[in-house]
Amino acid sequence: MKNNQDFLNHENFYLKLNSGDKSAHELLFKLYQNKLMCIAKSYISNKEDAEEIVQDVFIKIWNNKSNISIKNNLNGYLFTCTKNLCLDYLKKKKRKINREGRVLQLEAVVNYNALADEGYSELIEQELNIQIEKAIEQLPERCKLIFSKSRFEGMKYREISDELNISIKTVEHQIGKALKVMHLHLKDYLTAIVFFLLF
Repeated sequence: MKNNQDFLNHENFYLKLNSGDKSAHELLFKLYQNKLMCIAKSYISNKEDAEEIVQDVFIKIWNNKSNISIKNNLNGYLFTCTKNLCLDYLKKKKRKINREGRVLQLEAVVNYNALADEGYSELIEQELNIQIEKAIEQLPERCKLIFSKSRFEGMKYREISDELNISIKTVEHQIGKALKVMHLHLKDYLTAIVFFLLF
């Protein structure tokens, strides 16, 4: 480890890193993966998500290898990059929860009020299912497939990721995209029903 750390301080290492030398990038990964995982897990409880964020840090370095200059502050750059990606993840997760929450709140009000009239409840449920099907049909094929596997087949994000050979982040992005379309499509419909039931 000492030899590896000494090599990090050598001018040649940064020249190799900037030129796209895979051995330099692999050494960087070997030395910093666990350290960055500790940082990521301090922000994010889900281990798989934390691992993806750490991978994204090294992917970012690789993709920008010729443009970044981290010789004088390697630790600071890696730690700051990890922290920023964690904060971005948390912001996106919060927006996703808010979107899902708004839809669920509207559906809960409709379901609660409609219980007073079984016949009307069935009518609302049928119409709601129709509207949901229409919203799903608006989704791109890949997004529709991922959303259906999650919501209708009950598959977890990891299972979808493994079956379709895509990253968990891609699954999350497609689910978020689907929920946004669903929310926009159902918003006016559900709001109209709530208004009718309450007033």
